[in-house]
Amino acid sequence: MNNITHLLTWIFFGDFGLLTVTPRYLFLVLFPIMVFLGILGQVFARVPFLARSHPLISQFFYTLLGLGCTTAALTALDTIQSPSMRRRMIWILVMLVPCSSQIALIATFACLVTLRVFMAYLIISGCFIALLYFIISRSYPLNHSLIHYQQDPAAFSLLRIVKDAFQSVTGTVIPFCAGSVIISLAMYFGLLDWISAACGPLLDRFLHLPPEAASLMLLNILKRDFSSASLLSMAGSGTFDAVQLVVLLVMLTFSVPCFNSCVLLFKQQKLPMACFIWLGSLSLSILFGWFVSSILAICFV
Repeated sequence: MNNITHLLTWIFFGDFGLLTVTPRYLFLVLFPIMVFLGILGQVFARVPFLARSHPLISQFFYTLLGLGCTTAALTALDTIQSPSMRRRMIWILVMLVPCSSQIALIATFACLVTLRVFMAYLIISGCFIALLYFIISRSYPLNHSLIHYQQDPAAFSLLRIVKDAFQSVTGTVIPFCAGSVIISLAMYFGLLDWISAACGPLLDRFLHLPPEAASLMLLNILKRDFSSASLLSMAGSGTFDAVQLVVLLVMLTFSVPCFNSCVLLFKQQKLPMACFIWLGSLSLSILFGWFVSSILAICFV
């Protein structure tokens, strides 16, 4: 009986609890952002210059939004009518745009290492970003006709915007709750620890990273700010050397989206495509890590 009580307590009030993280994120983070996007969309529709914008301007807007939160940017993609443009932005947001947690991590990393090491990271990441953007742009070309924002025939109504935002957020409650329960159960029964222990030797063999890197990568998949704080703590204690830090940061930069973003990704996309995007992001992250580790190992031998 005590075990069941402890399990239920963990499911409802744990690190990914149904009554802690889930409602706080949905209604204190995602809901205000959706209200802001609703207001912004109505403003765009009423300004003649903004009402007819080039697709690159829209791409820049969604990219800028992704710099704050990938989850919010993925939610905003529902307003895009073109399937090709929506798929293009999903790949860009998942693969190329670092969220605020990653930006904070990169800024702190710059303070921990020498200018030479940080410039190496910037050059390597910039080359990978340019390569991936070229591939994405070729795979999903832009329609260069102007995008027309549809003006709501009704008068501007903040109450209606709030209502639409609330309905949009509540539509994601079930996927978020299901994901929270799955993650809580995996953490409670030690499945995540088992995965970390199993992947540790592989990272050591192929990427020359210590076993702690496995738990760090897994934590990054769940919640980026947790992994950022953990990496900085480990770096301060001397767990990783300069080369390993560059490899880890490159992998974290191009890693799969966090748990919240994954929920929306699987909600918006068909299951095969969502799995392809998720696995593609993870595979490229590992491939880039292996490439950087191999090159830097040769350069610093």
